[in-house]
Amino acid sequence: MIAALKGRAAGLAVSGLALLSAYLYWQHVTSQRDAYQAEVERQRERAEILQEHQQWQRQQIETLNGAMAERDRTLTIIADDIRASTSALQSLGETDAEARNWMGGGLPGGITDWVRELQRSTDGDAVLRPRGAAASNESAPSPFLNPAGK
Repeated sequence: MIAALKGRAAGLAVSGLALLSAYLYWQHVTSQRDAYQAEVERQRERAEILQEHQQWQRQQIETLNGAMAERDRTLTIIADDIRASTSALQSLGETDAEARNWMGGGLPGGITDWVRELQRSTDGDAVLRPRGAAASNESAPSPFLNPAGK
């Protein structure tokens, strides 16, 4: 009878250890699952933040592209105006003797200051030229009005 009790006690002990091992393994698996789920949620939130930031960057790029395109259009218009004005001045110098003499001579100081003021932009888009930064052009022919040296 003692042997039977010992056998049953050993069987119950082994069964109890098996149940305890199964319970502890289940706890381990459950805690790992919860940790993985928390990590997945953290990574999902991080991905959402990164996607929002990427969208913001795309909007910034589109805004900059639009501003650069507008700047290019404005610069093209300005370059066309300068070419047309230069061409008109050259043809005026070729056809009008009085204009040719005036363009070949020095500019009065008031004209130089007036041209510098025209270079200043009222809205700040253009490069501002410092006043009095260059010497007066009174004695030298103007390269802007007579680029071909005529």
